[in-house]
Amino acid sequence: MNPSKSAVDYWLAINKAILSFSTEIPPLWKAEKEATTESVTIGKEEAWIFLAQEREKMMRLSHQEALKELLKVHKIDSRMKTISSVADNGLFSIQ
Repeated sequence: MNPSKSAVDYWLAINKAILSFSTEIPPLWKAEKEATTESVTIGKEEAWIFLAQEREKMMRLSHQEALKELLKVHKIDSRMKTISSVADNGLFSIQ
C-alpha cells in the first residue's frame, strides 16, 4: 500500500485484504453489508416518523406552552442558575 492521507484508500486496502483471506468471507461480508444497509433505512424511517410526531405535537402547543418549551430546550433557567452561582473565590485578593 502506498503512503496516503486518504482514509478511503486505507479502508479499501484493508477490505481487500480481509476479503481475500478466505473464500468464506465474501458471502458473510455481503450479508453484513445488506443488514447494515437495511438497518440504516429502518433507522431513517423511524427518525422521520419521530420528527413528524414531534412537529405535530409542537404545532398543537399554545403560545405560552411554546415559549415554555423554548426556555426548556435552550436551558435558560439552568444557565441563569450557573451565572448566579459564579462568585469571587478570593484568588485575586491573595497578596
